[in-house]
Amino acid sequence: MRIFVLGSDGFIGSNVVKYFKQRGHEVYKSDITLKDEENYLALHPERVNFDELISAVKPDVCLNATGAANVQFSFQQPALDYTLNVANVYWMLEALRKAAPECRFLNLSSAAIYGNPVSLPIAETAMINPLSPYGWHKVYSEQVCKEFHTHFSIRSASLRVFSAYGPGLKKQLFWDLYQKLTKPGTKKVEMFGTGAESRDFIYVRDIARAIECVIERASFEGEAINIASGAETTIEEAVHTFRDMAAPGIDLQFNGAEKKGDPKNWRADITTLRSLGFEASVNMKEGLQGYLDWLKSL
Repeated sequence: MRIFVLGSDGFIGSNVVKYFKQRGHEVYKSDITLKDEENYLALHPERVNFDELISAVKPDVCLNATGAANVQFSFQQPALDYTLNVANVYWMLEALRKAAPECRFLNLSSAAIYGNPVSLPIAETAMINPLSPYGWHKVYSEQVCKEFHTHFSIRSASLRVFSAYGPGLKKQLFWDLYQKLTKPGTKKVEMFGTGAESRDFIYVRDIARAIECVIERASFEGEAINIASGAETTIEEAVHTFRDMAAPGIDLQFNGAEKKGDPKNWRADITTLRSLGFEASVNMKEGLQGYLDWLKSL
């Protein structure tokens, strides 16, 4: 199978490339870095020609792992966030319509579209209520996918990824915490929130496995699918587990402050994903140890 990963240098993209290469697939990559590498096509950061890229590869499967995955950035640069997360998805699909209409398109969406859910677990049928421009832009990207399936029969699925972590991630909760814990002389670290907030964390290799299940068994009729472990973990539990591994003895204190655009509690209903053959294989403790080992190797 010929798989084309757009955004192949990013956190999820790079891990997906590695996973599918190990599985014996023909993997093509594309990102904004200029480099001489087999099956690699450079993206122009400002004037991306998706027609050229799709025509050159003629993929069986195309994964969109590009875009800005930063809630705070979307408040600061909403127009650019829209271009990266919505307009580019349109031009990818238009390129597929013209050059590879049989290709299956996987769009990385986000659990940010749900905002603060009314109840848990969150099914794909739950109310859409984004708390940020980023969340709204992911909603629009899903609608573009549905448009191209409805009117042009382009096969697509939007993957609503929950709280991803693992080797390669250089931002967000555990990355920031590690930088603070390992700073010389640190005795206490202040954390945002109360600690009672919760997330459905999923290890990045499990995300790659979930994508494989979707490729093999999903209908690709513009549907949305939750990508998560199905387990809810409080931030307090997660950060204390990580602290005990990385720097035991350092005091963690929550300041009660909220970050604009951040939801309070998440746990995904992964019934749809399970019906495609997926079960999470990495628990929180194993995943954090894997991430810590990678951080120490840097």
